[in-house]
Amino acid sequence: MSLFSTKIFKKHIIINFLFSSLIVSFIAGNLVLNANVLLIIATSFFFYKERIVKFDFDNFDKILILLFLYILLCGLLNNVSYYKNSLTDDFSVFLKSLFFLRFLFFYFVVKFLIKENIINFKVFFIISFASVTFVSLDIIYQLIFGYDIFGFKGVERRLSGPFGDELIAGSFIQRFSLISLFLIPVFFKFKNNYTRNFLTILLILLFFIALLLSGNRVPLVFFILTVIGVTIFEQKIRIFLMPFIFIVFSIIFLAYNMNEGYREHLHSFTKKTVQIFLPFSSKNLLTSDDEKKYKNYQFYTFEYKGKKYKLPNSHVKEFKTGYVTWLDKKLFGGGVKSFKINCPEAKTINCGSHPHNYYLDILTSLGIFGFLIILTLFSTIFIKTFFEKYFRKSNLNNFHLITPFIFLFFAEIFPIKSTGSFFSTGNATYIFLLLSIIIPLSKVKN
Repeated sequence: MSLFSTKIFKKHIIINFLFSSLIVSFIAGNLVLNANVLLIIATSFFFYKERIVKFDFDNFDKILILLFLYILLCGLLNNVSYYKNSLTDDFSVFLKSLFFLRFLFFYFVVKFLIKENIINFKVFFIISFASVTFVSLDIIYQLIFGYDIFGFKGVERRLSGPFGDELIAGSFIQRFSLISLFLIPVFFKFKNNYTRNFLTILLILLFFIALLLSGNRVPLVFFILTVIGVTIFEQKIRIFLMPFIFIVFSIIFLAYNMNEGYREHLHSFTKKTVQIFLPFSSKNLLTSDDEKKYKNYQFYTFEYKGKKYKLPNSHVKEFKTGYVTWLDKKLFGGGVKSFKINCPEAKTINCGSHPHNYYLDILTSLGIFGFLIILTLFSTIFIKTFFEKYFRKSNLNNFHLITPFIFLFFAEIFPIKSTGSFFSTGNATYIFLLLSIIIPLSKVKN
């Protein structure tokens, strides 16, 4: 191997190591995750600066650049206003907007690396598989022994494995399990399809049990929906649809009937889901007796068309605070991570750190204008990937490397669900990682 080839080989190893270790960084926490993102950006510019700066921008890229320029301008103008009105004594909103720029550079760097065929997706899928399998087994270990392998104690009905006090193990499994399930059919060939099918079903069973034990109910639902969606649209794996549905209902049935704690946990989720979709049900009307009871808890009430309603659970309450806060700054929002400033100013009681829904978070931070830019980006993704890959071209007989990322992206941005902040480190890294993978892969013909 020539000296030039050796240098290229070493560059590729470093880049792929950093890129694949992103998945492990989600387990390690925000500090490590931020460091990894910045290292990917810095290392890529160090190795490929001249090629990256000559990168051609498509329409999606231009809209994305417009979004980040808007975020900066919105953060600056709002922060000046907050400072003048003594709502804050620093420029943290603008600084957070400025630091959020790292995700724009991250997107372009990863897109470049994929377009130039530098990223080795096989390694990425293997690390994903190893990480999700490890977390799943660690949760089961925690169930059996009371502690995980790092010594973290398990909480009844909410096992977190290596995440410790952060009850987000289910979210991690849901986000990366679908990628793990595609490792075998995409990258490995078996002489006997029964072996492949058995391993796939075994993995599905492992991930589903771990999700159930984690107690994270929304990730559990979206794991089920994404696997069903993929098996419907991908003909080669449609054979797994009925076994998967059988496994899901069998395990849920056993958990519901054999463990009172899980029965209450699942029943509570069903009840809260109905309450979120039917906030203005007649059952939630505020009676005169309720008026006295809720006198000191006005944040749990909502007035609509002259009638007052009870907000039956904390999720609906969080959505309400987000909606009311947005009404105070409809057009342009209050800036990234400004919810703690604007929520009290909107005369809303008991404000949290964010509205617990991506779209309400975007509206309160960026207003209608920023919301429309992001909606345009999401619509472009839908047309260029899901619509063209599955409906227009009808490529249902092929495995697509892009397939898990498409379904994971739309599961992530599903409108009516409780989420963290759109602008948080973990969520933003995951979303822009998916975008940076989906956009270049959507242009690959084969």
